[in-house]
Amino acid sequence: MNTPKTDDFRLERRGDKLVVVFTPTGREYAYTLQDGGQLSKPDVSPPQAAVGDYAEDDLRRTADELARLAVSGAPD
Repeated sequence: MNTPKTDDFRLERRGDKLVVVFTPTGREYAYTLQDGGQLSKPDVSPPQAAVGDYAEDDLRRTADELARLAVSGAPD
């Protein structure tokens, strides 16, 4: 299995959503920004290309962490 790298992701702001895109597949993790800087669980789009050797759990964990860092600016 491949481990996703932060360079494999792109962050976008779309209104009240923070979208983390896994660029190799086009899969999007869209988080709603809530009061107090909290993030919702993401709406996950289907991939636009084959996932290949990446585990979905690893992709989701990395997307969650990048979104959290984008909002909080600091690691836990």
